[in-house]
Amino acid sequence: MKAPRLLASLLLSFSFLPAVASAETLTLDKYVVMMRHGVRPQTSIKEIEPLSSKPWAKWDTPDGQLTPHGAEAASRLAAWDGAMLRERGLLPKEGCPAPGTVFGWANGSVKRTIDTGNVMFSTLFPGCGLTVGFNKTDDVDVLYAPSDTKLGAVDPEKAKAAILQAAGGDLEKPRARAAALMKELDGILDCCAPSLCDKAAKASDCTLSERPWAIKVKEAKGEKPASVEVTGPLKEAGTVVQVFLLQYANGFPADQVAFGKAPTADDIIRLSELRQIKYDVSVRVPYLAARDGSNILNQLLLAVEADPAKGAVTDGPPNARLVLFAGSDTQQAEIGAILGLHWHIPPYTDDETPPTGTLAFERLHDAAGKAYVRLRFIAPSLDQIRTAAVLDSAHPPLQGEIVMPGCESQMVEGACPLDTFLKLARPKLDMSAVGQQVYN
Repeated sequence: MKAPRLLASLLLSFSFLPAVASAETLTLDKYVVMMRHGVRPQTSIKEIEPLSSKPWAKWDTPDGQLTPHGAEAASRLAAWDGAMLRERGLLPKEGCPAPGTVFGWANGSVKRTIDTGNVMFSTLFPGCGLTVGFNKTDDVDVLYAPSDTKLGAVDPEKAKAAILQAAGGDLEKPRARAAALMKELDGILDCCAPSLCDKAAKASDCTLSERPWAIKVKEAKGEKPASVEVTGPLKEAGTVVQVFLLQYANGFPADQVAFGKAPTADDIIRLSELRQIKYDVSVRVPYLAARDGSNILNQLLLAVEADPAKGAVTDGPPNARLVLFAGSDTQQAEIGAILGLHWHIPPYTDDETPPTGTLAFERLHDAAGKAYVRLRFIAPSLDQIRTAAVLDSAHPPLQGEIVMPGCESQMVEGACPLDTFLKLARPKLDMSAVGQQVYN
């Protein structure tokens, strides 16, 4: 565990509680969430095929799309969400919600997020015809990925410096941290395919553990802005271990998960540390996160700020009591980096973002009407996803309360006063990477 996270981890070790604590005195007014989509296959089989000399497991769903099993597992979480929110008085006990009280929006360029959002709504409100909206686009959805557009374009020199700072000064530090797992991954993959090895200058270049790491700048071209990333084996390893996690979560037989060489949840979670290392020098780098994540975080903050008792708003998403943004782990990790948030939901690694994982912003009030914000990360366990297990009060998903840095002394029942929360959060946005969002 990383040293800066130790205190938070100890504090949060007591946070895996039933959905409704008996001592709760704060009343829930509004529930705003940034949710990752459900289980999908790899996004590109062509990208990962050369990384193993063995054939990859076959999926029954096209690359990158929500699987039927993923939809079923998402519906289990939706059922738990619905029971929890109804118990807390946010949603009606039965029937459809009143018009304007529920709102959902997904990444318009990624169909799996739209499908996941619609599964959530159809389970939460069966027969009510509610669906999520999204920006109509054939390319990038600027709300979710502004750094792929001119709005959030990065300065290459600033980006390189920020990555090196996050790495501790040079890439050898994260490389040393990853070394043992990289060797294990080489053994699992029997790395690599002849198509890749034939191109290697020497035999060692064919292995993930020996190939060089580098920071690569891709220059701007037309409407496509410049990008900067750590390339080489870390990027590939992070992708591969996520595919292994998705294989397990989708219910693949043990002999097909990670080629049968890492078939248990413990194996998958151990290997997932490689993805966390990848994220620590990519989407969790504060400068990169702010350029790409400020746009969506601004909408979340506007949603949390708006008092649902005061009706319509002129800025931000509709002032609903339940606001669901369906996106990916990228947005969750970026929001965490911008705000300095960490979550602890063992047995997952710290800050893990599993399929259907949910970063929740609860807006609450006390008896005097003072508003608060409580942050939680909620995710089914890997085995709950793998079996599409029923989630209820006796068998809840994993839950961890998140401390807002700077608000520790003002916390009430794990919640930060709303005015303090906004004063801490808003200055961390890069407003030059924030655009206007119109919800139609």
